[in-house]
Amino acid sequence: MQQAFDTVAQSYDASFTHSVIGIAQRNVVWSYLESTLSPSDELNILELNCGTGEDALWFAKQGHKVLATDISEKMLEITQEKILEANLLSRVQTMQTDIRKIESARIKQKFDLVFSNFGGMNCISSNEIKKFRNEIKELLKPAGRLTMVLMPKFCLWETIYFLMKFNFSKAFRRYSDDGTIARLNGNEMRTFYFSPVKMKKLFGQNFDIVAVKSVGFFIPPSYLENLFYSKAKLFNFLEKLERATTKLSFLAGFSDHYLIDLRVKE
Repeated sequence: MQQAFDTVAQSYDASFTHSVIGIAQRNVVWSYLESTLSPSDELNILELNCGTGEDALWFAKQGHKVLATDISEKMLEITQEKILEANLLSRVQTMQTDIRKIESARIKQKFDLVFSNFGGMNCISSNEIKKFRNEIKELLKPAGRLTMVLMPKFCLWETIYFLMKFNFSKAFRRYSDDGTIARLNGNEMRTFYFSPVKMKKLFGQNFDIVAVKSVGFFIPPSYLENLFYSKAKLFNFLEKLERATTKLSFLAGFSDHYLIDLRVKE
């Protein structure tokens, strides 16, 4: 897994972070976080799969402290560069960590929030998620929250797009319980997809559900960037529809991603 993400680290910001679709989808996530995190409280946040650090910096600028972790050394190098450039060393620390081996990272502190954005949790299987669930609970304070953005088993955009191209394998690639092979610059990595219902079942023993939100029901997947880059009016309209329907939690199971917010049971 590390090698796969190391190879895409240099291109990740250009292909997603700073893309029209990437910015729009991240704004949906940030808007939700802004509405639920108190601006007057300094939170201690553990970010998993931090990538190039865009979310870690955002949290820090909101006044929180962040331990940003990722399996990719190259991703963390870019994150560290951004931290230095933004003069946020006092608020953001980095650590190379495999989410499949949280316990072995020997993280000593407790957190108000554990956060994982844009499919990091799709890199591990159901059995690995069960192990993760138990380990991450031990790192959260009482009533601490776990907020994840994942890819569901069905994406309306994806299915329609690939059916129109008669690419049936990609149209239904998310359906397999055994996952599908993703290729990142020649490296193969298995990706697993989980419906909101599945995640509720997996985490229900230790966590209460705070919210489930769609991220990309109207906003398309990032691989359609070239189709929408020059269609500003259409894309702005889709963004407005996304914002207008954010409270319709049933759309989460049909979106490119969805956000699930959980709280440790008391």
